[in-house]
Amino acid sequence: MKKIFTAIVLFALVVLPMSVMAIVTANLTIGTMAWGDSDGFAGYTNAGFVGIEGLNITVHASGRHDGAFSTGGATAIGYMDNDPITIDVGTSDGGASLVRIGLPTFHITVSTLQTDIFVSGVTAGAPTSTVTQQLGAIYMSGIEIRLGQSATPADAASFSAGYVTIGAAGAGNTGVNIGFNVAIDSVSIGTLSYGNTTSILAGSFGAAATAGYIGVTGLNLDDVNIVGGVAIGVGTLNTAALGGTTLGTITQVNIVIANGTTISIPGAITGTVVLAQDQTLTTGAGTLGNFYIGGVTAQIVDNVGSLSTASLIQIWAH
Repeated sequence: MKKIFTAIVLFALVVLPMSVMAIVTANLTIGTMAWGDSDGFAGYTNAGFVGIEGLNITVHASGRHDGAFSTGGATAIGYMDNDPITIDVGTSDGGASLVRIGLPTFHITVSTLQTDIFVSGVTAGAPTSTVTQQLGAIYMSGIEIRLGQSATPADAASFSAGYVTIGAAGAGNTGVNIGFNVAIDSVSIGTLSYGNTTSILAGSFGAAATAGYIGVTGLNLDDVNIVGGVAIGVGTLNTAALGGTTLGTITQVNIVIANGTTISIPGAITGTVVLAQDQTLTTGAGTLGNFYIGGVTAQIVDNVGSLSTASLIQIWAH
């Protein structure tokens, strides 16, 4: 009876509309994450890896608490004004079914993110020591993302972060189709840097040549909007049947991006470019200058020929 009751509860959670409000803090540490190739390529025929190591990240996600969502007033209800995550499933009159996930008005922060990038050979199927083959180190801190936009910032009820839809790419389970209409109020990164723990000049200048970093401080993006759709499927193509091409019969991941898919940042992208001796861009820091980029729009436009309704990316083994 207990198992039957549990199954009924799980079924109800899947099929009924749901609203979810979450406050989450998570620490993530990954020792090594790599992509490998077992047979290399001409002149480099042994196996190799490229990847990251020593990844550390702390993420906090909760309802917004700025502006109309402030908790500072004596009677303010703050985060209770935030939109929750909503999950619904429906079917159109034409028989197409969709999962629709309403996005919450959320405040996401990442205190720090740092990792080293490497290339290496292998020992017992895993990457060898990467100390001498570092490509560099990436560091980010003070990351804040605020989901949800409103034409009337003082009215919390008017904020919306948009939604994501998930459905079949076509009849016969041909793949997954993802639609998105996402409104991000702002993205800010306190520090973003790339550099090396040792210098490329160390062979000539020894101890006089030490670590160096370049990056951006105070990076801000205002009003980011992402609208469009992408379909993903896996299939096998007989290229000989298309006219005698030499690729043979290949299985591919196919990614179709709908025409009109758009990323727009009507506000400004601003920041300061800095050189420094440490990854936080504080020791011996020197400013190269400030940048301002306004009114950015990137859009997938109409293609020509047989694929005129979408852009296509195909991935296969070689």
